[in-house]
Amino acid sequence: MPKAVHEDEKCQRFAANLRAEREARGRTQAELAKTCVVSTSVISNIESLQRAPTVLQGEALDKAFGLADVFARAAREIRGEEFPEQFGKFSDYEATATSLFYSEHSLVPGMFQTEDYARAVLRTRRLKKPDEIERQVSARMARQEILAVANDRRPTVVHALIDEAVLRRPMAPAPVMYRQLMHLVEASSLPNMLIAVVPYGLGGHDGLLGAFAMARQPDLTTIVWLDDVAGGRTTDDPAMVEEAKMTFERLSMDALSRGQSRDLIAGFAEELWNGPASAGARALTAATTAPTA
Repeated sequence: MPKAVHEDEKCQRFAANLRAEREARGRTQAELAKTCVVSTSVISNIESLQRAPTVLQGEALDKAFGLADVFARAAREIRGEEFPEQFGKFSDYEATATSLFYSEHSLVPGMFQTEDYARAVLRTRRLKKPDEIERQVSARMARQEILAVANDRRPTVVHALIDEAVLRRPMAPAPVMYRQLMHLVEASSLPNMLIAVVPYGLGGHDGLLGAFAMARQPDLTTIVWLDDVAGGRTTDDPAMVEEAKMTFERLSMDALSRGQSRDLIAGFAEELWNGPASAGARALTAATTAPTA
């Protein structure tokens, strides 16, 4: 099993060096946070070993202290094995985003995956060792920390579009699927979360061409993650960002409402994945859902 942050020697060194550097310069956590454009809780949690630093946070610390690749390099060493290389940078942009947008046609977005569902997804990848799977499961769960409401900042706003097929696909045993769908129901009740289902009845749509995500930054720039069979890529190319935005807007117009989506997810959880009916779900024979008018 992966080490917890407070047990990780690299995180311990990072926290100690951060505290020493900050105090040597006579700066409070709040002052340093303001310079780095993060919440005070980010600095506090890193120093108290409640969370691991991201690479972008390491870069911000280097800039704040006038250092050359000191904290950034240390953060890369900490984060190096947690995410595939292509996704690592986007995870940093997720951590600093004010708004996040996800479009998924095959799987529950990682930001909303339960631990057991994430483990089932990662077992389909070509990971050589079980401990690699566990490290990535832990990293995926750690990503979700940004969804929590901090006292000193506004909560991250998240809008997720999920194709109806995701709710039906037996990625894991029925009890895991049930808990995963109920987790989506719970998440969708939060005021900063909007989870909408793109119904089967819509037929083909351009969201089926590939999953993607967008992270809108405090300066209103948007970073896009494009998933593909080669591992995906992170881009801020204006043309690609604009195409992703337009695709998301089109899908949003065809998706079910928040309430309709929540009811559909809860209904599928009971109908397909809870009790005797769950066996029939594996055949994917349930009736399709009509799109909204």
